[in-house]
Amino acid sequence: MVKNLLSVLLFTVLSLSGFSQTLTLSPNPATATVNANDPDVPAKAIVKNTSEETKEFKWVRNILNISQGWETAVCDFNLCYNPSVDSMTLTLGPGEESNMDIHIYPNGVVGEAKIELTITEVGVDTNTIKGTYLFNVTTPVKTAYLGEIALYPNPTSEYFQINTREVVAKLEVYNLFGDKHKTFYAYKNKRYFIGDLSNGMYLVRMLDMNDAVIKTLRLNKR
Repeated sequence: MVKNLLSVLLFTVLSLSGFSQTLTLSPNPATATVNANDPDVPAKAIVKNTSEETKEFKWVRNILNISQGWETAVCDFNLCYNPSVDSMTLTLGPGEESNMDIHIYPNGVVGEAKIELTITEVGVDTNTIKGTYLFNVTTPVKTAYLGEIALYPNPTSEYFQINTREVVAKLEVYNLFGDKHKTFYAYKNKRYFIGDLSNGMYLVRMLDMNDAVIKTLRLNKR
């Protein structure tokens, strides 16, 4: 019996050891200061395969917050990808490194951005790491919600704004049947255009930087 238990224990230890993390990303967070007139500003990081085997990884970009007018793109040692590319695979040999940079193109606009990059070994979900990239963000993101949220003007025919002291990162506009029509990244004093939507009642869902719903309000488009 003891021999059998030892065998089971040894098998369990060996199995778990196969799922140890063999991936590093540094620095984390990666930061950069962006001036409106800069053509291209990278926040630079290095991803490394620390195992003794060649592995294929997949990175996924998640834009948590970005100022209107800014564009962003991911660059690894293969390519600097188009701003519309949110995911790609990357093969790294034993001990091999790759740059894993996120670039901001401010296009003459003052602003800020927070972007998350998740890198996972293909087929091994436990071998994963998340990196944060901060642009002009020098203080921790607030998580406390400090006031009531209002939409104005309401009713509206073209634009609406939000009046809040809460940390709203994104807005989603739905019809009453649950169909999503618009997604906006939020920032202070921004106006959100809905003039191309049909007249009627809509639901505006507000989310924080972790995609948690803060509040949902009705908006009358007419």
